[in-house]
Amino acid sequence: MTEDRALTARVVEFNPLEGVSAGSALVRIGARLLAVHDDAFRVTWIDPARFKLTPLVLRGEGTALPKARKPDFEAAVRTPDGDVHLLGSGSTSRRCTFARIDLESLTVSLQDRADVYRCVQKALGLEIRPNVEGAIVRDGRLRLFHRASGRAPSAIVDVPIDVLAGAAPRALATQTFDLGSLDGVGLAFTDAVAVSAHRVIFAAAAEDTPDAIADGPVTGSVLGILEDPGNARFTRLIAADGTPCRSKVEGLAVDDDLQGAWILTDPDDPRRPTELGRVELRGFDDKYVLPDARDGLTREERVVLWVLHETQKERGGRNVPTAMLWGRVCEHFYISPEDLSAMLARLGARK
Repeated sequence: MTEDRALTARVVEFNPLEGVSAGSALVRIGARLLAVHDDAFRVTWIDPARFKLTPLVLRGEGTALPKARKPDFEAAVRTPDGDVHLLGSGSTSRRCTFARIDLESLTVSLQDRADVYRCVQKALGLEIRPNVEGAIVRDGRLRLFHRASGRAPSAIVDVPIDVLAGAAPRALATQTFDLGSLDGVGLAFTDAVAVSAHRVIFAAAAEDTPDAIADGPVTGSVLGILEDPGNARFTRLIAADGTPCRSKVEGLAVDDDLQGAWILTDPDDPRRPTELGRVELRGFDDKYVLPDARDGLTREERVVLWVLHETQKERGGRNVPTAMLWGRVCEHFYISPEDLSAMLARLGARK
């Protein structure tokens, strides 16, 4: 996975969610958000416009549980029938619960699906238990995102979507990822959202921990794009003041226009509430790929065309001096002035 300077993700603001601890997944449903807790059989509806919180208990009293007994719901996905499904991480035998929420009746059904996690473990050849942190639905499949822990890399495993209805699991496809690192700490998947037939926006965090259960210091988080057949690129999450954001992002919900997103953080401290963050996105909609761009262009060529196009708009359609264009292109990747001039000539682009 590579860092892409054409992408930016900047936090506009954070708001604490009083009464919500251990935020672990986020689903956008209409104008509302559904926040998932990993330490309780409970979810919380969020109305971002009024910042109103409404809890929904899944079982019992819905109170926070000790670490050894928590369900560890880490992934949430909405299926085509409109229901929301929560998935435990599978990192211990107690964390293998699937929860199904019927949004019309607000009824909840729970089932133990240890067989699904055994399937994932076998498919990835893991010596340790899997750690499922995200899920999406694609082409009749449920795609599970395994978070790296120990020596096991981050990975995805596709299983039939009917496992959510109780069918026996089988692995349909697998893929592993080296997501790189932040400040010397390895990145690992924490959530994912399907935004088109072939593209996924994902969150990953850099947490210095030896396994899937222990907490550790966090150096930051990234948001990135995963494109078939496995091309991944990312940008570091930046705070409103321009410094690296050190929060551990566990939940992600993306706007339809891909210009903004909501994130959910987990402070790994029961005394501190989860925070809901608003993020401005740039480049995630690939608007630098112009509609009339020819097939076969490299990413750098597309970036140059996009920067040229945007700068021309700023200048009211006037020509863009090469020196100005070069400076702006180098904000995304380095290219010498001579190579830029040669690229423009090759593309037939006007300066």
